[in-house]
Amino acid sequence: MNASWPELRPLMAPRSVAVIGASTEPNKVGGMPIRLLRQHGYPGAVYPVHRTAAEIQGLRAYPSLDAIGAPVDLALVAVPVAACDEAMDQLVRTGARAAIVFSSGFAETSDAGANLQRRLGDRAREAGIALLGPNCLGAMNFHERLFATFSPVVLRDAPRGGPVALVSQSGAVGGYAYTLARRAGVGIGHWITTGNEAGVQVADAIHWLVREPGCGSILVYLEGARDLDRLQQALLAARAAAKPVTVVKVGHTPAGSRAARWHTGSDTGDALVYRRLFEACGVRQVSTIGELIGNAAPPAAAPTAEKGTPIALFSVSGGVGIMMADRAEELGLELPPLPEPAAQRLRQAIPFASTRNPIDVTGQVFSQPAVLVQALHDAAHCGRYRALAVFLAAAAQAPGVWPLLQACITRVRADPAAARLVLSGILSAEQQAWLQAQGCQVFAEPARAVEAAAAAA
Repeated sequence: MNASWPELRPLMAPRSVAVIGASTEPNKVGGMPIRLLRQHGYPGAVYPVHRTAAEIQGLRAYPSLDAIGAPVDLALVAVPVAACDEAMDQLVRTGARAAIVFSSGFAETSDAGANLQRRLGDRAREAGIALLGPNCLGAMNFHERLFATFSPVVLRDAPRGGPVALVSQSGAVGGYAYTLARRAGVGIGHWITTGNEAGVQVADAIHWLVREPGCGSILVYLEGARDLDRLQQALLAARAAAKPVTVVKVGHTPAGSRAARWHTGSDTGDALVYRRLFEACGVRQVSTIGELIGNAAPPAAAPTAEKGTPIALFSVSGGVGIMMADRAEELGLELPPLPEPAAQRLRQAIPFASTRNPIDVTGQVFSQPAVLVQALHDAAHCGRYRALAVFLAAAAQAPGVWPLLQACITRVRADPAAARLVLSGILSAEQQAWLQAQGCQVFAEPARAVEAAAAAA
């Protein structure tokens, strides 16, 4: 492989996996990967790393990578941002070949975080470590039974690998698209989320997949590429290998571009430049997640909404928030920030949440569902918005979320002065029926929820 391209085999097909910051709680960030690897038959060694625990989820635990005493191909880093430098020390010292950093708090939050992110990336490159992330949801290789993620999308089942690869800068978009693909019968074989891209970029993932015999086509969610020449080389390689690429490129409006900087620190660039690049490389560009996986719905009639109508976009995914912001700006809607008292309550509960609209309550709502409900209640009753377009992903399926959400929606619907609610996400037939009985519209596609909110306003 060309020396300018990172070697991703230790990342995507490792012989062993260590989890730094392993948790005894199987649903936590440091616990879910161990649970998934064991549950779905990963054939390699799994090493939980924890400072004090002797055993985690039935496996012997180690106080550090050094204590393992055996080579580690892939290390999953599930520690707070302040501990990531020390984790990188261990990776370099022990000769780990690849790492996935789940931790957030880097370029998406501050200049100091951006400096730490650059330092991690530089150190990884110097040591020859293929680094995925930070601020990402990880990767899965169904062919190799690798589930290096804390996403619960494969908790119930994990089918054998299919011919379609999914590469996403946003972890939540990647998880949502995977779920919709499974429902549509699309066979996913590789799933890679790149996050802030301190190391591995979308282009690197595409270039590696071109050489993977189990991959026949590639689906991509892209906010922005740090190196357009690199992306072009990867896309041309895919075309030469007759592996079709389909891309959702978001952030093509000022509102979407701002949301992307808040999400992963991405510069979304010039939409026309990207469109010409995709055309030159034979890439199919689409605008929604449904189109990405091949379930394009017929075009809906353009919603009627007064220009400047204020709405709020709520999301548990910064990536989906970008897509929603693009559609809101196309419709001429205004996106005022959450009022300060409500914003302060949200930031106190989840410090890295965004209150600027799109309002990103992050995936933390899976463990703090009351925060989502409180923020929705505040926004609906503050008088600033005519409607709320809410993307839940799979949050309604998480333990404890649905009853709280039902109570919140009942209160909002009882107040004629409250903003209208329009929802999108993964919902059961029973949940959809209940919402529709309450007068709440429900959509699988987040962009359609924005359109419905515009019409409802």
